[in-house]
Amino acid sequence: MARLRLFANLRELAGTGSVDIDAETVGDLLTRAGSSYGPAFVAALDTAKVWVNGEPATSELAVSAGDEVAVIPPVSGGAATLMDNPNLSIIGVIGTAVLLSVTNAYLSAEWFAAALVLILSLWAVDIVRETNTGGMAMQLPPILIGILAGVAFVAASPGDNRGFAAFGLVLVVSLIVSLVWSVAVEEARHLSAVASTTVITTMASLAAASLMAARLVGGATVTGVFLIQVIVAGIATVIAFRVAILDPSIVGSLGAIIAGVVAAMLWDLPVVEFVLVGVAVALALLAGKGFGGLCRTGEPYVLDRPPGVLGDLDGAVLAAGLLLPVFYLVTAA
Repeated sequence: MARLRLFANLRELAGTGSVDIDAETVGDLLTRAGSSYGPAFVAALDTAKVWVNGEPATSELAVSAGDEVAVIPPVSGGAATLMDNPNLSIIGVIGTAVLLSVTNAYLSAEWFAAALVLILSLWAVDIVRETNTGGMAMQLPPILIGILAGVAFVAASPGDNRGFAAFGLVLVVSLIVSLVWSVAVEEARHLSAVASTTVITTMASLAAASLMAARLVGGATVTGVFLIQVIVAGIATVIAFRVAILDPSIVGSLGAIIAGVVAAMLWDLPVVEFVLVGVAVALALLAGKGFGGLCRTGEPYVLDRPPGVLGDLDGAVLAAGLLLPVFYLVTAA
């Protein structure tokens, strides 16, 4: 059976985000779905776009077991989600890697901070847009405030322990801003909106604080190792998808660990400690990707890539927030 994934009002009309349907073609699959979910669902299908395994599809296209059929209605302003241009996701990920790597290695901490705020803000816009397509009403302003607070508090904290000095304050501010916003804004008062906004605000603000502190305290080395881990994990995952022999999540995790060890050896850093850091980063990449997919679609994504231009950064954001605490923990042990 092929899996039908539904978004926005189609999901609401069907009462589910995905369903497995036995069909031979896309048209047959949609017809069977329409007969199950009623005339309003059928009417909404008329303006929706259909994708099979990430590629535009027609009703005559044959489907088989394991195929994923995504049906995406127009969103506000007539704009569509990421799948209108899958190549934009590749550009976004590569641009993120290049921008952070260049500003970390060759430019000042101020430029790195600016790049960090830009990337995290764009990621926040992306995940809020995708999440709200499903009707969750995640709020963008608290997330942006949290990102700015994460960078600003670290920059204003003195000494080599500036990460720890700022982390507690960043966490408190993230919670307060998210909860105050949920009281002040009517559409943000639903429990799902409060929960999703609070968690994503915390993730983004701690990522900003952690990477900024690592850059200021450890120079470009610690942040450089982290960026290498994330980039190698992403490349390894893509290769595993293409080869289709090994589990992509396992390959990506091993890639993050091995990349951290190799980078630590090259930069004369404690290898054993960076094995532990690599394990933490690998686990965070998986957890962040799963939670990001849960926000964006209502289902956790571990093997498939979630929708959104910057959906591939979900895991990296959570991993970034853990970088400095885990590094200090293992090096102090």
